[in-house]
Amino acid sequence: MKKLFILSICLLLTSCFEITEKIKHNSDQSGDYSLVVDFSSSWFKTKSAVMLEEVDGVSIPNEEDIKSKLAQFRTEASKIKGVSKISTSYDFNTYIFKINFSYNSLETLNAVLNVMDKKNNLVHFKNNNGKFERIASYPLPKNLIKNEDKKEDLLKANIIAVYTFDKDVATVQNANSKLSKSKKTVFLKQNIWNVLNNNKLMNNSISFNP
Repeated sequence: MKKLFILSICLLLTSCFEITEKIKHNSDQSGDYSLVVDFSSSWFKTKSAVMLEEVDGVSIPNEEDIKSKLAQFRTEASKIKGVSKISTSYDFNTYIFKINFSYNSLETLNAVLNVMDKKNNLVHFKNNNGKFERIASYPLPKNLIKNEDKKEDLLKANIIAVYTFDKDVATVQNANSKLSKSKKTVFLKQNIWNVLNNNKLMNNSISFNP
């Protein structure tokens, strides 16, 4: 995904982790968004790195920095028209971080996500002639994958997308996706190493039955 503040932490630590993006999207283009970054399976390594504030000679944020960034996100996102129910949480025992909010349109959703990375004003989601599209082809620095020593860890780290709709899904463009029995939820999972080497792997285009 994009080089967000939280994702940057993940890639620096390169221990086992999961990033899960969940969306409940409605036909009127409103919905609920959730982002969870979970280091619980490698909490000790993560805690040690955060306490040292450095990995491989690169500075990483400490606990207070992380709290401050999440608070800053809440403040700035709340200024965007059409967003509501903004919340963030952190657990420095398990190292699980969460962001949640509701949006009234995909334009609002994009605006809130861009708060996380002000350097890029990107379109992350769009309604393309009735299709729900996820555009996750973000530019990523090549130095993130030049070190083969990180490959083993990044192969164990996953990025997951779970999108639920109020209409039955007709087609899903990404062949790696799985469709629930109810035909209302699309699930996609990739390891971080593969995504870094092909940033189109999390792209998707989903159409619906009338």
